[in-house]
Amino acid sequence: MRLHFINSILFIFIFYGCAPVFNEFQGADTVGKGNTHITPYISTSKFLPDDDSDDGSDQDMNDNIGIRIAYGINDISDIHLKLEKIDGNGGFIDGSIYSLGFKYFLYNNKIEKYRASFYLPITYAEQRLNPSSGIIDDGGGIEMDGDDSRSYTLLEPTLIMSSKLHELFDFNFSTKFIQQIGGTELDEDIADFGISFNVSGIISFPEFKGLSFIPEYGILFWDGDRYSHTGFGMSVDLSKFKN
Repeated sequence: MRLHFINSILFIFIFYGCAPVFNEFQGADTVGKGNTHITPYISTSKFLPDDDSDDGSDQDMNDNIGIRIAYGINDISDIHLKLEKIDGNGGFIDGSIYSLGFKYFLYNNKIEKYRASFYLPITYAEQRLNPSSGIIDDGGGIEMDGDDSRSYTLLEPTLIMSSKLHELFDFNFSTKFIQQIGGTELDEDIADFGISFNVSGIISFPEFKGLSFIPEYGILFWDGDRYSHTGFGMSVDLSKFKN
């Protein structure tokens, strides 16, 4: 069982750059013309085994730290830049993510306070075995050199919905379709498409001018496997700091 798991994890690392990254850390609202929001965040991803597997416990995959920058083109559309650093399997894998996206506000029910938007990012990700890890040999004949690297490009159309449950609290739900459109070639039997769901809250406090806190949980389905992520972000509305 241990050898099978190690083989599976190495396979996922090589072809998918650690666990696939699918966090959101945003609601449906756009930031407003000429405004900028900066959202630093941290996240932890896990591999979720099937209920009937020999080892039913979740497996830690990677820790992520990143930042999202949103700039308002006008009152209903934004440009987003996302930069993220990945630390996989306790430093065994290093990874980076660069994403550029367009967000468009679709719907606003002012009475019931429901909103929806469409977000379309293009993401480039790369991962490599950490050279300092040397050669991996678990005694089962698995050996890999430390200079291996992989990269891929993803198209990730996303629908984001928000509901204002309280003046200071938004509930957010997003559905993200992930399609690989370039990068490292995969085996024909391996899917290059996945779907994820994220739920989060955006919590604002009057005492913290321009700051909001975003706890988030998500789940991804990819090629018959499941992954989860748990994270926390802090959004800074720079327009609140203008004189």
